[in-house]
Order: sequence, then structure tokens, then C-alpha cells
Amino acid sequence: MDALRYRRSLPTFSVAYLVVFAVLFSPLLFFPLVPGAGFHDNQRIIEIFCSTAAIIVFALYLARNISVNWSGNIRLICLLVIFFALGLVSSLFAYSMRHALFEWANSLSLFGMSYIIAREVARESDALFDQILRLCGIGCTFYIFVEIVIYIAIIATGRQPSNGGLIFGFNNYRFFNHVQTITLPLLCLWSSRVDGGGKKMFAWGVASIWWTLLFLSASRGTFIGVLAGICVTLFYLRKAAFPWCRQILWTAMTGLGLYFLFYVLVPLSLGLQPFGFLFSVLDRTIENPSSSRWRLWVRAWEMTLAYPWLGAGPLHFAHYSRDAQIGAHPHNWVLQIASEWGVPALLCLITAIALGFKKLLAVRKHLEPIDSKSHLTLAALLTTAVAILVDGLVSGLIVMPTSQLWIVLYVGCAWGWTAAMTPVKVVTAMRLSPLVRIGGLIGVVMLIYFICNGLWPEIGNLPFYEEKNLQKDIYADPAYRPRVWLGGYF
Repeated sequence: MDALRYRRSLPTFSVAYLVVFAVLFSPLLFFPLVPGAGFHDNQRIIEIFCSTAAIIVFALYLARNISVNWSGNIRLICLLVIFFALGLVSSLFAYSMRHALFEWANSLSLFGMSYIIAREVARESDALFDQILRLCGIGCTFYIFVEIVIYIAIIATGRQPSNGGLIFGFNNYRFFNHVQTITLPLLCLWSSRVDGGGKKMFAWGVASIWWTLLFLSASRGTFIGVLAGICVTLFYLRKAAFPWCRQILWTAMTGLGLYFLFYVLVPLSLGLQPFGFLFSVLDRTIENPSSSRWRLWVRAWEMTLAYPWLGAGPLHFAHYSRDAQIGAHPHNWVLQIASEWGVPALLCLITAIALGFKKLLAVRKHLEPIDSKSHLTLAALLTTAVAILVDGLVSGLIVMPTSQLWIVLYVGCAWGWTAAMTPVKVVTAMRLSPLVRIGGLIGVVMLIYFICNGLWPEIGNLPFYEEKNLQKDIYADPAYRPRVWLGGYF
């Protein structure tokens, strides 16, 4: 986790800012970036642009540096190296090597993006971290403004809206919930760290309205994930977590009050039904507790049993689940990694995550009791991590492009903040030999090739391939099942 001390810095181009602007504005693009692209496809294209930019930044780093200072957790790095090595081997034996190598290369570049962001945050510490939180808050404010405009337009018509249509910028409103799992704790952290009465109230209001949108869409995965994160934070941090929990509680209660005012009482006064899904949560849970995910989990388990060592290949649930016609991913990150990458890769990833948690929690012993700002930050980062892992057990949080970029941003900030707060014991200078640098540059070229090759030819004619993806000649009521593209099967 501390492998962020270096002799020369990365290029002045900030990957952190690139990712921030990408996650904030990609849902707001109402025009196609390529012919036929919708919200999901646009967001995937923007994610690939960010991945490619991160690869280029890494290439520039290799070209400019002859050595690097190392102070990292060698076990964690080795586990991740083994994880991606197993993924590469799995890709080479997959049904569609092109699709598998695309997923592998994109996953590796996303991890590299987190690492670069972590280096930037570790170098600039609180200054960059606060700026990232501030920009995230401003971006979410702009999204809230769009939602307010939509709300006013709906009220003006006097007609009952489609509940799914209340959320803008996503082909499925659940994809917005994936984003909320990560952003809710971050917005509450922003409101905790900001100074000044007016600014604090503004940030507090944004976090509260973000809760309102969650009550509107009523995602059980996000609710359970954030609640689990709060419980784990209370268990580990005890009294130090109380201020953070109060911040979460009061913003949530305010958000609930705003929901009842604007989405329940106002519609009722106009002779309409309450807006949103909140009142149907209990009925949905009783009628279909797993939300039809059980068939997907069974299919992922069958794939794991059939390919236990290397998996069926990255992305390949989207191939072997076509006949299920429910989803192109299993809505469970554990089963997804096991079925696509293999059980050994899953064990490596889980162990690496556990080591990351250990390093994050170890920051507490370096904090002064009066350093309330750092204690709040630790609580927020721990809550977010648990929320991601728990929500990811029942959703496509790790699959959808915008939530993937939010995870990248979170991991980079948490990693960099942890490194900045942890004293370095031993720093080892590692020389990058010409052979290593040339090999790295060749690897960079191969990554870009795998990504571009995976996008083609679908990106050239998305409407054709997504219509074909529906398999209307086989299934009576086909629907789009997103994965890479809106039509996720292959």
C-alpha cells in the first residue's frame, strides 16, 4: 500500500482530474459519441478513453524515469501480479480470446489508473483529496439540478411518470444506484471536511438530496451496502466513528423528509400516486427476494465447477448466460471472478483486498486523538469499501462503466491517503533497466491493442450488433442485457 514514494513524479497531466470529470459528465451526455450509442455505450467509450489515457501516462513515466523508490507491501503486489497473470492465461484459453483479452486489459488499466491516482494523492495529500471531493460535490450538484428540471417538467404535465424515467443519464436506473453506493459516503465526507458555515451547509444539502434520490429509486443493494459499511466502521473504530455515523444519519433523515415532501405529498396533492419505488420495496422483497438473480448465481456456479482453475475466461459469463436471458453478468463479484477468472484468481484477489483493509485500518494508530478530520476520513473510506463489497454481492457494481470509474477513483484516493498517513520505514531504490523499460513499453502497446481489438467491429455499428444481440428469433420477449455494450451477450 505504501508503494507510492518515487524519485521523479508522473507527468504533470492529472489522471485524478480526468477520472473526476469523466464520472461526473458521462451520464449527462445526451448525444451519441458514435452512431447509435446510448447512455451506457457513451459511458463505456468514455471509460475506455480514460483507460487509454492512463496507459499512455504510464508509458511516459517509463520513458522519463530510470529508477523508482519502493516502500510497498510486497505480498499485496505479488498477489495482484498473480491475479492478473492468471487472468491472462485464462484469456488465452477462452472461447473468444478477443473478448477475454479486452476485459483483462481494461481491468489491468483500471487498476493502473487507481495506482496513478494514488501516487498523485500521496504526493499532494489533503490538498488534492479535498479538491477531488469538492469537484465530486459540484458535479453531483449539477446532476441534482438536472433532476430538479425533470421533476418540475413532470409536475407541470400533471401526469403519472414512469418511475424508472425519474432518473436521468442511465439506461437502467439501477446503474445510478451503483454510483450512489460509492458517492453517498464520499459526499458525506465532503460535507464533513469542508470549512465555513455556508460551504458546509451547501455540502450538507447536496449529500441530503443525494439520499433523497436513493429513497426515490429504493435500491436494496445500496441501502444494505452502506448500512453494512456503517456497522463495520462502528465495530472497528468504536467511539471515533460516532461523528461520522451522526453525519450519515442526519443527512439520510433530511433526505427522507425531502422525499416525502416532494415525491409523496406533492404528487398526492395533485391526485397522483407517490413517485418512486420506496413503497414497493417490501412487496418486491417478499415476492422475489433475489430479484431473479438466483438463476444467474446458479449459472455462475455451474461455470465455476466446469472451469475451476482458470475460469471460462474474463467477460465470458456474457457468452455462457445467453440462454438464461436475465443478465450478462452474475450480479455477484465473487461468483463473477470465480466463474470467469478461476478460483485461484479469486483467492488472490480476496487476500489482496484483506491486506488492503489491514493497511487502511492500521492508519488509526498513527492518528492523533484530536485529529477529528482524519478520523472522519478513515471512517468514510472504510464505510465506502465495505459498501462496495457488499452491494457488489447482489449487483453489477463492478461491471458498469461509470461505477467502475467511481471505484477506480475511490481506490486511488483511499490508497493514496493511506500511504500519506503511514510513516515509511524503509525505502528501496529500484533501477529500471533498459530491458525492463522496453518490455514495459511493449506491454503498453499490447494493452492498447487488446482494448482496441476488443471494441471492434461492434463499435463501428452498435445498432446492428445490439439488435442482433436480442436474439429475437429465439426468445419471445428479449431485452438488452448490458455488459461491455448495451447488448452485452456475445
